[in-house]
Amino acid sequence: MYSKSGLPHFLWITFVPLVFVAIKWIVIGRYKAGRYPIRGSYYLRWWFVDVCRKLFLRGIWGSDPRLLRFYYRMLGADIGSGARISLECDFAEYDLIQVGRKAAIDLCTLRAFAVDNGAMILGPVRVGNESSVGLRSVVAPFTQIPDYKHLGPVTSSYDATP
Repeated sequence: MYSKSGLPHFLWITFVPLVFVAIKWIVIGRYKAGRYPIRGSYYLRWWFVDVCRKLFLRGIWGSDPRLLRFYYRMLGADIGSGARISLECDFAEYDLIQVGRKAAIDLCTLRAFAVDNGAMILGPVRVGNESSVGLRSVVAPFTQIPDYKHLGPVTSSYDATP
């Protein structure tokens, strides 16, 4: 089935991302909304997990939209059925992100992280049911895209928040 040279690669792309899942849950547990000092202990744990996220990548879990949804759910994200998330989407701080059913997330930034006045801010992010986020858009902490709405390309959720 697999040549000797192919088996290590298959094991790497399958199990190394699962090591990241374990690191996330051991080091930071659930992300908690709040304001944290830069260089404080929570920030350093967040930073370590974020570096690991970029280092370990998603492997085979990022090869198919269904596997990607499952992988993000293992990391704590709340993703509705039928949601489509682009494989190129910058997606992190999983426990604070909620994607509604049948939502469409394009190549964008969907993060619950920001920096303000020397502090790290973590806040919930929500994309509603049957909503969509356009190319190169940013959904920022403490904002949401309401149900059945669209955030256009190259925009920010701060622009859409009343």
